[in-house]
Amino acid sequence: MAYAAYREHPGVARARHAVPFHVLDVTVACTDAHRVRRAAARCADVGVLRCEPLLHERHSQESDVLRVRLTVRLPLASYAPLLHALIEAVPAGEIGRLVSWRDHLLRHDAHPVTRPMR
Repeated sequence: MAYAAYREHPGVARARHAVPFHVLDVTVACTDAHRVRRAAARCADVGVLRCEPLLHERHSQESDVLRVRLTVRLPLASYAPLLHALIEAVPAGEIGRLVSWRDHLLRHDAHPVTRPMR
């Protein structure tokens, strides 16, 4: 079982010009998950946050292979290089919608801290 926790720590100072991150869900066969991780690792500032097995989802019509959903965090500038790397690395899969980090947190009921920085 996989899980992820998100929290912005108010005591940690952030750079004023920090790059805003986005999140992309990629669904592939379980056997291809390592290829997605390697492809993501080759792209600048991209990382896999979570790899979730889809146990209760119906298998695709092409195969009865277990599928996983990988949650990938990336800056917008790395979106095209990541897509190119995924298409080269994985023969088949589903690429989800690109959402902002804030929307991702709200979708998972992990409300971002909205305190002003000191």
